[in-house]
Amino acid sequence: MGTLSQEQVALLTDYDPDSAYSIAYHTIYTNICFNWNIEQHKQYAVLLTSPAAPQRGAAAAANIAIAAAQNGTPAILVDADLHNPGLQQRFGIGEGSGLSELLAAGMITPQQIKQHLHRLFIPNLYLLYAGKALQQSHEVSRLLSAKLEEILASLRQILNETESKPGMIIFNSPPVLSGIDASLIASHVDSTFLLITSGRTTRTQAKRAQEQLQRAHARLTGMIMLDV
Repeated sequence: MGTLSQEQVALLTDYDPDSAYSIAYHTIYTNICFNWNIEQHKQYAVLLTSPAAPQRGAAAAANIAIAAAQNGTPAILVDADLHNPGLQQRFGIGEGSGLSELLAAGMITPQQIKQHLHRLFIPNLYLLYAGKALQQSHEVSRLLSAKLEEILASLRQILNETESKPGMIIFNSPPVLSGIDASLIASHVDSTFLLITSGRTTRTQAKRAQEQLQRAHARLTGMIMLDV
């Protein structure tokens, strides 16, 4: 549904608004919005994930969140890669508590989540850290299964209460084929977009990822081509 040239490391804010890099991300944001039924989902939750390689996914999620905020859409960027957290580093922020600590909490409330939300230097944009890295895959999956629905409901409520415009909740996750985390998240959000990296993602990987997401009853809405 979209293509990007150049390397996918720098943030959108490092580029001139009229650069091809910036225009590409704003185009992708616009295409994502075409699938947004505001009457059905005032706060639109999306997952951006790749089949296998995680390197490009975090940067793409960050840049699409920036594009949303720059277009006036309040956005919460959630780093749900609990094995390899790092989105906060891309924004020049130190380590802090976040999603992993919320998942371990006994009860999830909007007030608890607000304590972990960080307002970024871009107006309308907030970041929920991944928090402390969790290495045991079965523990991460167990926590996601138990608490993700509550966390997503609380994030929607926060946007409802604090923003006058409909907002977007953007999840970055581990690759689909690395485990079941991405599939668990995909089963809860409104739309999932698969990030395909030219020259790196094989056709077999893309097909297997698509099949795994379909088994999770994900609403796989489109594919985003990177490094084309």
